[in-house]
Amino acid sequence: MTHDQKSVIKAHLLERLEELLAVSPLREVTAETCADENEYASRLSEQTLNVALREREARQIREIKEALTRIDSFDFGQCDECGEDIGLARLMARPTALLCVRCQAECEKGMAHAI
Repeated sequence: MTHDQKSVIKAHLLERLEELLAVSPLREVTAETCADENEYASRLSEQTLNVALREREARQIREIKEALTRIDSFDFGQCDECGEDIGLARLMARPTALLCVRCQAECEKGMAHAI
């Protein structure tokens, strides 16, 4: 992977991190008084969704920060499982990827059999 390719990926990661950090605090997860049971159910549903979104965003923030830490190392872009290069197209689509497409598919296949 060239320095220019890493720079493009790093810029994308930093942009996404900035977006996530700006949006995440705006999600409301507080309980409020409600006029009736319908409003309560609606707000409870909304809060459940907001909590799930915050958890997802927190995971994405963590993954991005980890990728930014790894990007300057010599092994960035190498599969953690087999050691082969992760395809550039995959890294451009998902810069936090730790596995190549083949190893990711095997991992997901194993998880599907476990269910």
